[in-house]
Amino acid sequence: MSAEKLVKETKWTIGVSLFVSLALFVTWVILQTTAASFTDNKAFLALSLIPFSAALASFLKLTKIKKNPKMIVSETDERLVAEKNEADAKTLKVLQGILFLSYLGYTFIIPEDTFSSIGWWITLGVLLFSLFAPFIFRHMMKEA
Repeated sequence: MSAEKLVKETKWTIGVSLFVSLALFVTWVILQTTAASFTDNKAFLALSLIPFSAALASFLKLTKIKKNPKMIVSETDERLVAEKNEADAKTLKVLQGILFLSYLGYTFIIPEDTFSSIGWWITLGVLLFSLFAPFIFRHMMKEA
């Protein structure tokens, strides 16, 4: 990956994250001022913090790159990228285990919610997505 491509990708990440964060924040403001209650309106405020944090992290990365251009080597060196990908893969495996335990725990602790609660279905959906997504993405990468 070239240095220009890395900087451009980071700028796009910042822009999209800030846009999503701002959209969620504006939704919260609108719901608060109109006294409309979609759900607990604080959820929109809390959700706006996630993309804002991603934008902040990307901005700090971009600042670090501009301050020390030699740092791009760590972002573009194939060996370091392979190490990062391996760490990401292990992180996914740990998260899949946590999701599986959460799913089992939810099912056994609150058996009356099985097949009827939205939380149970969401937990099952996220678990299944985490199990099948790597195969789907790998297939999509081969097609492209």
